[in-house]
Amino acid sequence: MDLGGTWRIAAATEGQRRTFHEFDHDESGWAPIEVPSHWAQGAGGLDLAGEESVLYRRRFEGPPDAAAATGVETVGTRWWLRIEGLAQQGDIWLDGAYLGHTDGYFVPHELEVTDLLAARSEHLLAIEATCRRFGDPDNRTTLTGALQDPELCGSDDVIVGGLWRPVRLRSSGTVAIRHARAVCAEVTMGEGGSAARARLELRAVLDVPDGGAVYLRTTVAGTEHVHSHHAAVGENRVEWTVDVADPPLWWPHSLGDQPLCDLEMEALAGGEVHDRRRFRIGFRSVEMRRWVLHVNGERLFAKGANLLPTRPLLGTASPAEVADDIRAARKAGLDLVRPIAHIAREELYDTADELGMLVWQDLPVRGVMSRSVVGEARRQAREAVDLLGHRPSVAVWCAHDDPFPRKRRRSATPAAWSRLGPSWNRDVLDRRLSRVMSRCDGSRPVLSHAGVPPHLPSLEGTTSQLWFGHHGGRAADLAPTLARVPTMGQFVSAFGTPVRADQPEVVKTTVEILRRLKYRPTGGFLLHALADVGGVLDGGLESGFGVLDGLRRPKPGWWALVDACRPVAVVADPLPEELRTGGRVDLAVHVVNDTRRGLDGIVARARVLGGDGPVLSEHRWVGAAPADSCVLVGRIETVLPEVLQPGQLTVELTLTAASPAGTGGDPPEVLATNSYTATIA
Repeated sequence: MDLGGTWRIAAATEGQRRTFHEFDHDESGWAPIEVPSHWAQGAGGLDLAGEESVLYRRRFEGPPDAAAATGVETVGTRWWLRIEGLAQQGDIWLDGAYLGHTDGYFVPHELEVTDLLAARSEHLLAIEATCRRFGDPDNRTTLTGALQDPELCGSDDVIVGGLWRPVRLRSSGTVAIRHARAVCAEVTMGEGGSAARARLELRAVLDVPDGGAVYLRTTVAGTEHVHSHHAAVGENRVEWTVDVADPPLWWPHSLGDQPLCDLEMEALAGGEVHDRRRFRIGFRSVEMRRWVLHVNGERLFAKGANLLPTRPLLGTASPAEVADDIRAARKAGLDLVRPIAHIAREELYDTADELGMLVWQDLPVRGVMSRSVVGEARRQAREAVDLLGHRPSVAVWCAHDDPFPRKRRRSATPAAWSRLGPSWNRDVLDRRLSRVMSRCDGSRPVLSHAGVPPHLPSLEGTTSQLWFGHHGGRAADLAPTLARVPTMGQFVSAFGTPVRADQPEVVKTTVEILRRLKYRPTGGFLLHALADVGGVLDGGLESGFGVLDGLRRPKPGWWALVDACRPVAVVADPLPEELRTGGRVDLAVHVVNDTRRGLDGIVARARVLGGDGPVLSEHRWVGAAPADSCVLVGRIETVLPEVLQPGQLTVELTLTAASPAGTGGDPPEVLATNSYTATIA
């Protein structure tokens, strides 16, 4: 039974808090509000955008079969109030009785209401909802991550509170599934023509009032499995595995198809089904070796982008808007998206599963957190695995984004020396969160944090944020930096610029440098960001980092990203910013092949053009680019004549197939083109 629709709402005051959950409370000063929604959207002309705490009331008639009855058909039926999403904390009453507390904007909560629904036919649901302001950026107490971080959400004072997901009543039998989890723990690839096998790890928390024999039946991909459990009275935590023979394998879109299967988990007692949960699952394995992702044993250079919240108020985005960001990422040639420091809407994960887009999933933890959050953060880490563990697209868990003070000085590359000291966030909180996720889900790589640069004594770190071309210097300065400290390029979790005029160069140059380092040592990258926070209009040159604006219109960086991420690319070293006559141009030329087929007999050509059009040199190389590789095909070595006129130097690259595209003298197929320019002084 859906409890959405029109509720009543008022700002929380001390006087109202004492009696708002009572039937006869005076609602005359209350405003109507539609649920699901955020209270900052407004309610019947009442401005609640600045309120940290509000009160909700909803009168409803209970389901007819929930009222007290002696009929056999109603005996043993239990009823649950299910709140799919309440930002951020809530205290819940039904008919004046306190049900419990909720915390976590993405966490579904269920509270039993069987006896209360049976006692009468008309009911009053009352909720006090609280969402605190962002507060001190270096002592954060709310687990809202990017949703309230001014650097990411686009607002300095946004309050995201509200019943932003549906509220429902659901029924079960006597035995109820309170929590459920399904994870594809392992896929064993067949050898010598034998079929693959998959192992699912399942977990259920059961509420069994009378104890006794309970059976958990799992049905998936033509396999039926029954697990028996002798339940104690009360809560029972049950774990079991299911082996599936010859499962249809799920792949990232660049490697294969995306078959999805329905999994049904049922709790049976006395020969009857008491409760069930359903998941949509994909069979695949994921590993990260030396920062390189492997899916079903196939390595993948991960080209990706960070995703900001779809809209400042997450619940106001339409399902199509959420899904369109995944479609845009695939259109750009990306393999990986990262909802940075937040758990997104379910439509994002549905679309990622369907389109073969991998997801790097952060917890909503960013910056320097207060020590008071550790217990709740650990619980929400478990809830995140329950919520998303079955999804084949989710490839990486990350506990904490950028665990450093916001006040630190920005630079092109983080100052590693200033980050060597011990930190409660990095050394205690992040390790605890990563241990929780590893215990709950051993099938995926788990990172303690992102954005921690290499540091002494081992020069190891996690991912790097490389702001070359934004916080100083040129994007091309990245190449010599990575030559000196290669571990800074093992995986790059942020780069880019909000300056529209600079976006094409920063995006193109950074992506090409990292692709040239494919697997040596770079495992992938995440552009910051794919799109600005939705619905926010451009505010000028310093608007957002996205290569799509708030209305999903392309910025100049979008086309640079599309070109730089093509599966087959021919790339050269960046040109110096300025050249002088008599000087020398010396550039290495590489071919990057991300496809799974080798390219034999390919021909790479280069032309160097002077400022007024003369061809200064031409080069031609014949070779091969094995599948999933980056190979050096040659060097451009050209001396600029002293008589060359000032202007623009252009380097043009073309990569063609070995044989003509057709017959009758047709030219060979062009696989890739590229060009670079520099000023001749």
